[in-house]
Amino acid sequence: MTGITAKRPGTAADAQVVATAAGPVPVLDPAAALETTGGAAVVHLTSWTLELAERLSRHAMSRPVRLVPVREDGALTVIGPVLEPGARACLACVEYRRLATAGGRVPWQSPRMALAGTGTPAMAEAALLLAASLLEPGPGAEADTETDGEADGETDAETGGASPATVHIVQSHRATWSTHRVRPVGGCPVCRPLPADSPAAARFPDAPLPLPDPAVLRGSNDRTEADRLRAELYDERFGPVRRLFRTEDSAFALTTAWVTDGRLVDDGGYGRSADFRSSERVALFEGVERLAGMRPLGRRTVLRASFAELGPEAAVDPARLGLPDPAHRGDPASHTVPYHADLELDWVYGWSLTHGRARAVPEHVAYWDLGRGPGRARVVYESSNGCGLGNSPQEAALYGLFEVAERDAFLMAWYARTPLPGIALPADDPLVTALASRAALMGYRLSLLDATNDLGIPAVVSLCRYEGGHPGAPRAFLAAGAHHDPRAAIRSAVAEVVTNVQDSVHRPAGPGGARDPERLRPMLRRPELVVGLDDHVGLNTLPEAQPRLEFLFPGVRGDVREVPWQERWPGAPTPVADLTRLLAQTVARLAAEGLEVVVVTQDEPGIRDRLGLHCAKVIVPGTLPMTFGHVNRRTLGLPRLLEVPHRLGRTARPLRHDELPLYPHPFP
Repeated sequence: MTGITAKRPGTAADAQVVATAAGPVPVLDPAAALETTGGAAVVHLTSWTLELAERLSRHAMSRPVRLVPVREDGALTVIGPVLEPGARACLACVEYRRLATAGGRVPWQSPRMALAGTGTPAMAEAALLLAASLLEPGPGAEADTETDGEADGETDAETGGASPATVHIVQSHRATWSTHRVRPVGGCPVCRPLPADSPAAARFPDAPLPLPDPAVLRGSNDRTEADRLRAELYDERFGPVRRLFRTEDSAFALTTAWVTDGRLVDDGGYGRSADFRSSERVALFEGVERLAGMRPLGRRTVLRASFAELGPEAAVDPARLGLPDPAHRGDPASHTVPYHADLELDWVYGWSLTHGRARAVPEHVAYWDLGRGPGRARVVYESSNGCGLGNSPQEAALYGLFEVAERDAFLMAWYARTPLPGIALPADDPLVTALASRAALMGYRLSLLDATNDLGIPAVVSLCRYEGGHPGAPRAFLAAGAHHDPRAAIRSAVAEVVTNVQDSVHRPAGPGGARDPERLRPMLRRPELVVGLDDHVGLNTLPEAQPRLEFLFPGVRGDVREVPWQERWPGAPTPVADLTRLLAQTVARLAAEGLEVVVVTQDEPGIRDRLGLHCAKVIVPGTLPMTFGHVNRRTLGLPRLLEVPHRLGRTARPLRHDELPLYPHPFP
């Protein structure tokens, strides 16, 4: 590469030419590029739209040309990827990811959104040279970017486009540039269209999955070593994880991984561990789970019908999933429509582990952050409840099922107002004892309660109740955990609640803040004002709200004996030789209670193939799903809430829905 030559007469738009070792490369404007039918060129876009980005991509991918787009966006000059047949990523999906990573501050989904920039003259030659370098073989060129598969002789096509595209970003205001490797995440309608969803695609594996250690349910995965995980997932410009940061004053080494989802809110994964290297891995894992659970990233939704058309053999009846209270229809915080069997919905296919066949479930139940708009009716509010990540589909489903059990156990105890048996803090668990001591230093007593119900999965509620002398301190925090191993359930519940206690000092208590008592107190009388997670937690920390928690306190005050966990779950945990067998046994136990387990595979193909990580959403019709915002509560049409507490001996008789107080829950 030698530099920029003068204008070359006779080329499109009297274009500049980049002189390279392989010969001159013309610099074209978009109109000339769209007329090009062969050869290589740099395309300079000073003012452009996402619609133009798509047109350029489709043009280059359908002709024997190689185009490198150089576009301006404010102080940035963005260079690449190479557009050609079989491109590793196209201009449309690269810009989609870049703008979505910037958050909801720009209308990144609008094809007519116009972008333009300064095009700093001092950096213009450097930008064009970087563009031309992408067309040349050699170090840093896109043609030489290898994946593990290519190193073994596989081609990019054989690995499903696993190689990343190269994109350079010049920051003219800083006179710096950076190089990024970008892949389409969740497909791209231009260069990586998703396959259509189908019953066959929903099939779930049932092959044996032996575990090397019968006490450890997580399988081994040498592809998720910390540095590789970060390199594959984290990029501040393109995501899918756009920010990683540490919190030094948490109960743990806490790392947060915000994901690229195009929303104004910051969302992602959280990792808590004894050291930051370990907590970063957990945060990245959870970030993958969050991203995969938001919207379909592996298959394209194609089924639109009413439940009446599909029938109960082919589809899960939405009425069995718990419906919102009609009394809240029209409330500004509600985003659902009344359900009836003839209402047309979008559906995706899951796999009934109970019956061994495909089952359609509403798309907005399988994925919790689908965009809203005309024709996208939602009949329920859905959260990430039941989402799981694992090193195999079975592992992901099992951990999703644990989460269903955790939330169901917590909400059943809360809404039915039933006392729970006490559990002694395990003195031989250094993590639990250390966290209990930390809570005590802040004036809180840590207590554990057994919330296990008919699902038979050990479930624990943790409670930190303030016993100090500061009148303005939050009075109580609660959390929960569920797992095949009661010790794991205890640790999870304790870690969550003590982290929230320590984090409470960061929640502003001033006017309008998350912990402002004057903002929260009206919610005692008007629960519809509870619209988010901070409201749920904050309301239940008020002194005035403590009578609502009194039903839990007998096991805390000592009226109910706190016993070792071994007495609560005799013989647990049983050793697990095969993960598939444990999943099947758990499904069979729920089937004996009349409950069906449906799994929707949520894998993002690239992350699955490169890292061996699988995602799943577990749906168990009849269980209590976690919701946030009081008007979104889903308790209607769930007879277990009324019957199971009585069967467990927690109430003197079956309950009636109209006698439940249904206070906003305190789940974090």
